[in-house]
Amino acid sequence: MATNPSEAEGAAVEIGIIGGGAAAVALLDTLSRLDAAPGGLTVFEATPLLWRGRPYQPDLPAVRVNAPPESMSVRADDPRHYAGWLRDRADLAEHHDPGLDQPIVPRAVFGEYLEHTARAASTRLRHAGWRVNVVNARVTGYSRADAVLHTDQGGRHRVDRAVLCVGGGYPADHYGLSGAPGFVLEPYPLARTLTDIPADRHVAVIGSGLTAVDVAVGLAATGHTGPISLLSRSGMLPPVQQRPVPLQLRHLTRDRVLALAGELTLDRLVELIRAELRDLGQDFDSFVEEITETGHSADWLRRQLAAVDSPHLGRRLLTLAIRVAGPTAWRLLPERDRTLLRESWFRAFSGLSSPMVPGNARTLLRLLDSGQLRLVPGVTKIEPGQPGFHITDTRSRWRADHVVNAVNPAPFATPQQASALVSALLVDGRAELDQAGGLCAEPLTGRLTSAGVPDPTWHVLGNLAATSLPIATNPFGLAVASEGVARSLVAPRD
Repeated sequence: MATNPSEAEGAAVEIGIIGGGAAAVALLDTLSRLDAAPGGLTVFEATPLLWRGRPYQPDLPAVRVNAPPESMSVRADDPRHYAGWLRDRADLAEHHDPGLDQPIVPRAVFGEYLEHTARAASTRLRHAGWRVNVVNARVTGYSRADAVLHTDQGGRHRVDRAVLCVGGGYPADHYGLSGAPGFVLEPYPLARTLTDIPADRHVAVIGSGLTAVDVAVGLAATGHTGPISLLSRSGMLPPVQQRPVPLQLRHLTRDRVLALAGELTLDRLVELIRAELRDLGQDFDSFVEEITETGHSADWLRRQLAAVDSPHLGRRLLTLAIRVAGPTAWRLLPERDRTLLRESWFRAFSGLSSPMVPGNARTLLRLLDSGQLRLVPGVTKIEPGQPGFHITDTRSRWRADHVVNAVNPAPFATPQQASALVSALLVDGRAELDQAGGLCAEPLTGRLTSAGVPDPTWHVLGNLAATSLPIATNPFGLAVASEGVARSLVAPRD
């Protein structure tokens, strides 16, 4: 039985993609390579950041991607797609990271890759007979009766299938500092937010993860001479990425994980990791010790840099597995195992999936050794002062001139720009919130579910899906998830 009149009459399927960032690019590329009957496709993006999203807009050259090219492809069946695009750039040698012996380019360059991929995919779709349009408006609602998307500009767009590709949104103001002179809630682009800070002022950065690293490195690149303090509860820095070596997963593969659907558990995943390490002649206990080591000092960072060429392959292996098989495994694990990973292993897996590149680590170490940078754990309160800010940690109360937020949105947070639409879907019963956060969805198709029943129209791809990894979504992970979503979008409905 068809789900709407157009499908009943055999008309072309109309697809709406809400959001125009990296998830939408991966989905467009996948759709463009499917052998499917052509229809209509409309991308809705209200911001000027079409295809780039928040992370990959033009910015300081010092703001780099956090992974080598082979980990950044938006094409799941071609991990070297991005590396191939990058190879012919005249400025590639300028971005060589000697620690990784790989090009680590500014994020804006990766944004160019996303734009190129989206344009190429749109061209292929049009050549195949698809109608492809981009609407610069925010989708705010949906009419079930006539299958129409409503935009904030009064537009009405009929769709048969729709996908939420809205990303992770923007940071929250955890300390209520918005409006205070000298406070920066959204740090990106750093080229805009850091230029108004006088070079000799004390800058406190909320967070000590990758965004905080970007801010510290960005300040150093702009010639900042004043103190920099990274504030957090733990004071832990991300681990440093190790030099890639050729590794081929033999046990912990996507196909093996898919074959275990319905039987996959965390214990089975550990068995597969043990098997991978055994084949490499590596010790499992040493591997566990290595991935659980955390640190918050210059000496720890020095040890991490010294281990860039470590002969032990466990961290590299797990990082590869998280990127290649992680998104699929997460969607298939039982909830009890996902809860255990979220509560006990979140920091370790988040750091392994997105470690900082050695170039940034060397800059941080230089700043730490000089005394310009310090790590401040145990922060409990940040208050506006007259002027500046008063900061309280477990040891003292002190003052900073400027505060830059570097805490990313929480996993599964609904972006503000999508809140009206998501609320409408929840009220209408087309969507349901998972108890752990995010929208409930079928693991392999991304179709929204309510009370376990898949919706005939709505899908979700990326951070908003309860089935997505609760860590920063990497482009390759989006590419993997986009395959099932794309096939569901063009499949006939019974």
